[in-house]
Amino acid sequence: MDAPELLAAIARVGPDAVVTTLAPQLTPARRARIEAVLRARVGSVQVAIEDPQDPRNAAAVVRTAEALGAGPVHMVGGSAGALQHRRVTRGAFYWADTHEHDDLDGLLAALPTGMRIAGACVDGPTMDLADVPVDRPLCLLFGSEQTGLSPAARARCDLQFRVPMFGMAESLNLSVAAGIVLHTLLERRRARIGAPGDLDDQELAVRRARWYAKAVDPRLARHTLGLGETMKEQES
Repeated sequence: MDAPELLAAIARVGPDAVVTTLAPQLTPARRARIEAVLRARVGSVQVAIEDPQDPRNAAAVVRTAEALGAGPVHMVGGSAGALQHRRVTRGAFYWADTHEHDDLDGLLAALPTGMRIAGACVDGPTMDLADVPVDRPLCLLFGSEQTGLSPAARARCDLQFRVPMFGMAESLNLSVAAGIVLHTLLERRRARIGAPGDLDDQELAVRRARWYAKAVDPRLARHTLGLGETMKEQES
């Protein structure tokens, strides 16, 4: 996660100024890599996990979501800091946007207006994954490994879907299910929007500044952004 000082400094200085100042400190290859990844981010497909019982599974979802180019990953309840489990995420948490919420109301307040909530369920009235509509932004909501989505969470969903399974197993590991769903729906969403990603110019500018600041020595970033010694090296 980003240090508040970093976000405030980018807002004060301006994202374009941050990028211009830090660009000489990055190799052309590094700059090109950052640009390619940003251009392939699909912010209109996000993930939320309700009360995960195993923090490692929740962290594995972050790694998968970042690798596939999804938007933010949210956690409702669960162990604080689970989404930043370094051994599991393998550094993906550094580039992914993660958010923790006390309850479902907190999650819904954080999501963009008009985003459809699609809950993953193994029983009840559900639609096939292939039939989940991608004409609008989606937040994919997954429940705990033991009990699935709570009744309260199901009530907040705009639709419920199931992951197709053809074996004897009755359910999938949380991170595996999320990987299947994300791969399927991100592919369809990209086809729908006709582009690798969908961040607008302002989102691209701010993220580019954040990532440039993360990609250089923290001391240089602090000096460039006028933070002195106030910014912790928690992201190094």
